[in-house]
Amino acid sequence: MFEDVMGRNQHKIVEHPGTRKGVELWLERVLGYYGEDGGVDVEIIDGQLILNGATADYIYSDFTPDEILYKAGSRRLLEQVVAENVSEGMSEREKALALMRRVRDNRDRGLARPGLFYGGSEEELLKRGALMCNEVSRLYVCLCQIAGLPARVHCAHISGHMMSEVKTGGKWGWVDSMKGVAPVNDDGEPASVWELVNDPGLMERQPQGVWDDIRSPQAFFGDDEKNPDDDRLIMARARDCYFHPREATAIGNYFVWDYDRYTYPWCLEAADPERRRKATRAEYLNRRELGWPDYYFQPLLFSEDIAPGKQDGA
Repeated sequence: MFEDVMGRNQHKIVEHPGTRKGVELWLERVLGYYGEDGGVDVEIIDGQLILNGATADYIYSDFTPDEILYKAGSRRLLEQVVAENVSEGMSEREKALALMRRVRDNRDRGLARPGLFYGGSEEELLKRGALMCNEVSRLYVCLCQIAGLPARVHCAHISGHMMSEVKTGGKWGWVDSMKGVAPVNDDGEPASVWELVNDPGLMERQPQGVWDDIRSPQAFFGDDEKNPDDDRLIMARARDCYFHPREATAIGNYFVWDYDRYTYPWCLEAADPERRRKATRAEYLNRRELGWPDYYFQPLLFSEDIAPGKQDGA
């Protein structure tokens, strides 16, 4: 179902012309950087489908199987990380959050540096400290699956960010493992991508525990002291950008047991710098036209108070 509008054909199921253009430009930029045969970070696109009113029922029913097909012993380093961070006494939600924190902090443990190199298998990402959102998201998905939790990737194509969904207690919940964000809905259950698409304001109604897990990427390149301004910006960006009404939201399957289906090259520089440059510029202009907030382009312009403890007189 929907096979003809998946992968590189995702734009075909998007109705709004500006959003459809954004999907095409996103793909141009990705291919300009990684190349047409760019390995896993291009190959993973084949498993993606736009999430909208036509596809939501399918994506939240049969699109991602609950069955975990991972065979113990096939990826021992990933198993070791799971074993170090989860235990039998944890609930599924606790396991998902523990692995999120491990992936969130992974760059502390390796040699990741902005603009140095990208790519590699999930084992290599662990060793060097994954930095890019697409890297940490596929790592998180793999660790969750080894822990027995169905998981998949979530992409906000126009904003240019990859995240995840993990299923705990029979319910899908959105996770931005790069920044440590795992919101809940008003009933205290994990908030799915679809719930956030339909009510981005959920980001304003998060309990203190969700805020406590946030760690700004800026912390990895300077003072690691908790900065409420950074946290507010992260939550507002999710609300206003990743779940913007004109965002091209996609869900994709990526399975830890399908390792042999993918290739894992290292990427040291853009495969086609001019193609990437043109697409990046066009993306910028398209976001402007679609109404992305000014602070998306210049974070210093953000001044809203979206801190916890402001709801219901708290």
